[in-house]
Amino acid sequence: MFNHVAEREPRASRITVPRLAIPTEIWMGGSDSLNGVLLAPADLRDAWVIDLAGELPEAHRAACALWLPRVFPDIESVPHAFARVQALAESVAACLSGAVNGAHWEHPADPPARLFVMCQQGLNRSGLVTGLILRALGVSADDTLAAIATRPGALNNRSYVGLVRATWPPP
Repeated sequence: MFNHVAEREPRASRITVPRLAIPTEIWMGGSDSLNGVLLAPADLRDAWVIDLAGELPEAHRAACALWLPRVFPDIESVPHAFARVQALAESVAACLSGAVNGAHWEHPADPPARLFVMCQQGLNRSGLVTGLILRALGVSADDTLAAIATRPGALNNRSYVGLVRATWPPP
């Protein structure tokens, strides 16, 4: 019998934004996605992974430099954990941009070589959090949404698009 959980391998797509000068590559993907580059555990050795669905295979979790779970459902409304997700996005963005104040961060102050934002399919949850990180880095809403849209089907949840478009920082 086919064991779906044991056989799956996550995939991700690199998200690039013109004129964003940070040393870290930002990737967006999913544990069960068919889009993007296939990720082996060794590909995550120098990477941080923000896991939004809690479905990243154990071998991948163990292999990454830092695993940051922030599980929340893909629903057409503001996620119940939005404040916590937003705080993580802001601290990660500050780290990626070289901010030195990391006293309350739950991650190291030195940025990783690569950051993977992963959910189940690599669409809405990963799109929201990638969008929040890009907005916190100073990228405009339009440029953020255009960058995320390079991943086929990404960010089709209207509530999440609204959160990415919201005035930054939110009130």
